[in-house]
Order: sequence, then structure tokens, then C-alpha cells
Amino acid sequence: MSKRSPVSTAAAALSCTAAVTAVALACFWPSLPAHSSARPGPILAQAQQQGVLKLTLRSYSRPSLPHDPLPPEPDVLDQALAQWLGRQLGVRVQLTSVQQADIALQGMRFENAAPQTANSYAEPGLQLVSLKQQAARWRSFAPGYWQLFEPAARKTTAGPSVCLGQGLASAQSLLARGLQPQIAPSSIHAISDFLVGRCDLLADTPAVITRLLTQPSWRFYARLGQHFAPDTQADITLRSKDEQSAQWLQQSLRQWRASGQQQQAFNNRVSTIALEASLLEDGAICH
Repeated sequence: MSKRSPVSTAAAALSCTAAVTAVALACFWPSLPAHSSARPGPILAQAQQQGVLKLTLRSYSRPSLPHDPLPPEPDVLDQALAQWLGRQLGVRVQLTSVQQADIALQGMRFENAAPQTANSYAEPGLQLVSLKQQAARWRSFAPGYWQLFEPAARKTTAGPSVCLGQGLASAQSLLARGLQPQIAPSSIHAISDFLVGRCDLLADTPAVITRLLTQPSWRFYARLGQHFAPDTQADITLRSKDEQSAQWLQQSLRQWRASGQQQQAFNNRVSTIALEASLLEDGAICH
């Protein structure tokens, strides 16, 4: 009997987990009791009538062996919110293209529309990481130091490039700090780019960075300054203007946070990225 490599075993575990979750997305979720007078507007009421909520969300291929690429799978945080919204509405959830969706989640945008938006659901804050031996070079760009630069110096000083995953922050908010963003399809793609030297710094949530820096292979890297809050933008977008549905989404986000399931989704995201990072150490690549 042949032995499977650690990469194949771990990748299979990720794939199986995603497959189970995908099945759950297709199931009918009973609605939870509402604690507010907000009711779904026309867009979400139509989804209730049809029995299906269509969403577009981030997805990416997990790390795998060079000759064995995996198909794209949903981002675990986006997927958790999609499940929650389906339960709240009492409908099944269908993941679809942005052209057919009722709602676009973090990092995804509708075209040729002025959509109504709801609040952010991402974990707040970003933390920068650099190689320890380069930390002194980039110290002036760390949170807590950048404001000491005079405007003229900001224009003449070349800022470091920063790898980060789609949806974590807007490019404009990082450019305003003198950083040169290189936005990847996912956090693990950004981590991969950073590790092979395609950018000077890595940016992700403080929880993700803390988990990565506990790994022995990350002993050559260190936090750069304290974590900071970049300018945020709406992370949930309706396909067209619908004030009532936007208010319902804001209520649902508050309930998600109060239920503890949002924090559980944050924790799951950290664990998933840590597992994906371990696959890179075992020889997997981001296709």
C-alpha cells in the first residue's frame, strides 16, 4: 500500500471539509427569531419567496502539489456569513457569479450599479510583518511612526510593498500610509508571495499574524509596529438600492456578532490559514 504525502493528506482534509460545508450550503436552514422590527426589503423578500438566496463571495484554490492543482473553494469567513444569512431568511443558499447574485460579499463588487451597502463583517485591524533583518529599514512606515514624516518626505521616500489578501483593506487606505499594496486572491496567496520575496511586508489580521509567528519556520520574521485600523469599506453589497434590505442586513450582522458565531468564524479562518501555511512548508504551492 502506497503512503500519501503530508501535503496530499492535509490538502485532502481541506477539500473534504469544504465539500461537507458545500453540502450544508445547499440545505434548507430554519430561520432564527428576530430581535428587531427590521424586515427584508424587496431584494431579500424576493429571495424568500423563491426559497433561495444567491451570493457571490471570495474563493480560491488551496495550496497543493505542483502537479495536482485544486479547484477554487469558498473563503471560510464569507462562507460562514452566507450560511448565517440563509438561516436568518429561512432559505437555502446558492453560490453564484456576481452577474446573478442578490448579495456580493467582501472584496466582490457589482458593476454598473449604485448598490446599497451594509456594515463590515471582517475582523478589524491589520498587522504588518517583515523579516527581522529588514525591520529597521521599514520602521518609519510602521504604525505609530508614519505620522512623524513630513508631507514632503512622504513623497520622496519610497515605501515598502505589502502583500495582503483580497478584502482585508482597500488599496487607497494603504497608499495613504506610503505603502505599496500588492493584493492577492487570498491571504494564503499573499503569504506565499511574501515568503518568496515578492513584497517587503505582509499584512493580515493580528490573530493570523500571531498564529503564524508561533510557528518555528517564522522565527526569522517579526511584527512591524502595532496593529492599525485601515479605512474600511462596506463588505456586504446588494445588487441594487434597497434601504430596507440594507437595514435588515445590518441587524443580521449584529445578531451574528452577539451570537458568538462571528468570533467562531474568525477563529476558523485563523486555523484554516495556519493549516494552509503548513502545506506550503510541506512543498505545496499556490496555483
